[in-house]
Amino acid sequence: MKKIAFLLALLTSSLLFSQEYHDFGFARNFDIPVFGSGASALANPWGGGINSVRASEIDLNLDGIKDLFLFEKNGNRILPYLNNGIENEISYRYAPEYKHSFPILHDWVILKDYNGDGKEDIFTYGLAGITVYKNISDSALRFELITTQLESYYYNNYTNIFSSPDDYLVIEDIDNDGDVDILNFMVLGRYIHFQKNYAIENSGHAENFDFRLADECWGKFAEGADDNSIELNVDCGSRDRDKTRHVGSTILAYDYTKDGKKDILIGDIDYPETVFLENGGTVEEALMVSQTTSFPNAIQPIHLYSMPAVTFYDLSNDGIDEIIVSPADPSLVKSENQNSVWLYRYNSTSETYELQTRSFLQEDMIDVGSGAYPILFDWNGDGLEDLFIANYGTYDSSTFYNFYLASYYSSSIAYYENIGQNTAPAFRWVTDDFGQLRDSGHEALYPVFGDFTGDGTIDLLCGNRNGNLLLFRNTGADGALPQLEESVIYGDISVEDYSTPQYFDLDKDGKKDLLIGNRRGQIAYYRNISTDSIPTFELITAQLGGVDVRDFTLSYFGYSVPFFFRTSDDLTVLFCANEQGKIAYYKNIDHNLDGTFELVEDAIFEVEENRRYDISEGIRSGLSIYDLNHDQFPDLLVGNYAGGLSFFQGTTPPDIHISIENYEFSSFEIYPNPANEKIVIDGRIEKIKKICIYSVTGEKIASIHNCDVPVILSTEHLSAGFYILRIQDQDNRVHTEKIIIAH
Repeated sequence: MKKIAFLLALLTSSLLFSQEYHDFGFARNFDIPVFGSGASALANPWGGGINSVRASEIDLNLDGIKDLFLFEKNGNRILPYLNNGIENEISYRYAPEYKHSFPILHDWVILKDYNGDGKEDIFTYGLAGITVYKNISDSALRFELITTQLESYYYNNYTNIFSSPDDYLVIEDIDNDGDVDILNFMVLGRYIHFQKNYAIENSGHAENFDFRLADECWGKFAEGADDNSIELNVDCGSRDRDKTRHVGSTILAYDYTKDGKKDILIGDIDYPETVFLENGGTVEEALMVSQTTSFPNAIQPIHLYSMPAVTFYDLSNDGIDEIIVSPADPSLVKSENQNSVWLYRYNSTSETYELQTRSFLQEDMIDVGSGAYPILFDWNGDGLEDLFIANYGTYDSSTFYNFYLASYYSSSIAYYENIGQNTAPAFRWVTDDFGQLRDSGHEALYPVFGDFTGDGTIDLLCGNRNGNLLLFRNTGADGALPQLEESVIYGDISVEDYSTPQYFDLDKDGKKDLLIGNRRGQIAYYRNISTDSIPTFELITAQLGGVDVRDFTLSYFGYSVPFFFRTSDDLTVLFCANEQGKIAYYKNIDHNLDGTFELVEDAIFEVEENRRYDISEGIRSGLSIYDLNHDQFPDLLVGNYAGGLSFFQGTTPPDIHISIENYEFSSFEIYPNPANEKIVIDGRIEKIKKICIYSVTGEKIASIHNCDVPVILSTEHLSAGFYILRIQDQDNRVHTEKIIIAH
């Protein structure tokens, strides 16, 4: 009998370092297909999710076709989409490579050509004002800072044009004179100020700005002080003008009635309706004469929590504008997440706009709601890592409580089966609610897989918003979707808020420990002190390694998500995601569990056209690392609060590959090897759950289930060559062996 020499480099293994430190380079990859509930692959599966965006148009690749620019306020995410340019068809490709062409932007962004050169410029939030970047693109997309604060002539003095970070103002040619004007709410006031641009009048061109306050009550209407009501025909000179409004509104000026005058659409914080105001005045003197919340039609009006922002753009390349609607509420938890980008198209027969979808672009990508935390685990035992995505929650409903809008979410775990091959992964959606955990009523579930009850089946141990751990015991049949039963085991473990556990043998004693991230941005270490098959954990420290991923210049919280792994020379490495979407890299961990880990700066980066960029995909990020295509390069999955994933393929030298703790090893005997007519599998167990034989390219050749040991496999039908033998025992431990068939 010949002892197995397990080839860890094939399905498990580890990072191979010539030293303790290494740069980790990754390139964004869109080639791994993902299938939704239908037969076709998703068009943009790795788009990163969407919760609340404001749309603008711009020519990204300078091909003369207007593309789509989306900006998500929460996380300041830039989402560029290339227009495929098909007439009468809405077809776009996610193109994140263009986001590096834009400057750092935050709070709100509007793209508008202010100087008439045909190239959209950037207007964005500055310190209580407006910052402007000029589009100076020639052979590539480029911008130049013009001013950090636009000014207007107010009351015999030039002063900053006020802008709230929570408002969307109007930058548009209101008076049809060829230069852009500005409509903004007065500070804490109910009226809209008209900042007229006199650039054309005074200089004959629109290259420079010359704003002056031309109307303190443009349109002669006032927004409600305590709600989203609109008062028409107001006396702008009355004492009522100083009444404080409730802050947070979106404004769009658009000639919807096609009479040459700008009408107005307003969305308000905490409210789902869009108020349409028709301009019955003149170009010189606006007057809103009617209002409705049944826009664009009474059958399918906009009703989208919260603070809907409306834009009109020709997405279908037919000369007719479509309507895009998405919430602009600054709160993280006031978005209808999975159905938060509504698209209306104009029907020339009915002469009205009709709702086409509530999930424009979202339906073409992985989007699990709010929060996306990827976990890779071979659930079905076929040797391929399946994809699980936990979330903060999917939107349920909204209600007003004591004049405050509360929105409710239910956490769940999405399951995508890996239906590809060893070297070519592909994922197929199975369910959005693995184990039917949504009905449990928890928020921010974060799972790890393992046998926590000692019964030989894989259970789920989940962190949650409250900071403790929830054990869901698997009572289902082997190989099927689990039947999960909530248990109180480990109820004494708590890290205060937002627990994100990892199950990993940190101290190298052969037993997996619990490393738990939390809202503080730290990592708690619970050592496994069990002496039997049921894990038992003891708190060693609440701040392992001195890790603290908070950025106090931006937030008091960290929302750490740890991911430990090992090198081939048995060195432990930590990647840790945080609230701001950054990934921190720590080393000097082994033999230093009671000390301070070493933070390595600028060692994790995205590679694009030989340039290095920080990987930052959105706030409250999560991550998983695995060599998915088995090229010995570590690959990276990154999730964010918008509910989507980004996939980065490893570009580091080929001596680097990643080990995953799903795989464990025990003694088996496989003989003869090389084999001719048969192979015998023997060991110190009575039954084997599953045996699979793969080609060296990852193609499954054969499989058998529920075998008594020893097992005799006929190999007469196999051609001479190398194969991979994968064995899954009754405890779901996986064993691999390279075998040689020599007829």
